[in-house]
Amino acid sequence: MYIVFFGVGIGFLLLSLFADAMLDFEGFGFALLQPKIIAIFMLVTGGVGLALNAQSGFVLMPTIILVISVVSGLLVAGLIYRFVIIPLKKAENTSTFNKEDTIGSTAEVVSPIPKGGYGKIRYNVSGSFVTGPAKSEDDSEVKTGEKVFIMDIDKGTYLVRRHLDIHAILKS
Repeated sequence: MYIVFFGVGIGFLLLSLFADAMLDFEGFGFALLQPKIIAIFMLVTGGVGLALNAQSGFVLMPTIILVISVVSGLLVAGLIYRFVIIPLKKAENTSTFNKEDTIGSTAEVVSPIPKGGYGKIRYNVSGSFVTGPAKSEDDSEVKTGEKVFIMDIDKGTYLVRRHLDIHAILKS
């Protein structure tokens, strides 16, 4: 039985490592029911059971070996979850951001926006520069290097207005 647990644990752990690269396993309603945690539990339970059964001078009843194996599996899986997986999840740094949060921020035109056409802007998000397609909100021409405000986003295109236009509106 412990050989099966150990083998299934190794196989399940390898499978979950490969599958985790393609899918996002966040558990099934309970955090400890993640494939990696289940695999670690099975692997440790099987390994401890095999080790205790293999001890030549150390004879225990099968029930005691099973209890020690299961408790060891739960303990190691719980510790790995608490001290490895949780901190890694918290430290996970994603570069995604909500584009709508950029509305009202300043950007620089890096590719000219012709009258009625499209160009490209660059803006700063958390210390990194991001570029995106842009169109003048009033269909006017905007030259490379001009500072603009991001006024809105329409189907992934930033609608921008020149700084000078904003200052003129604010003064009146």
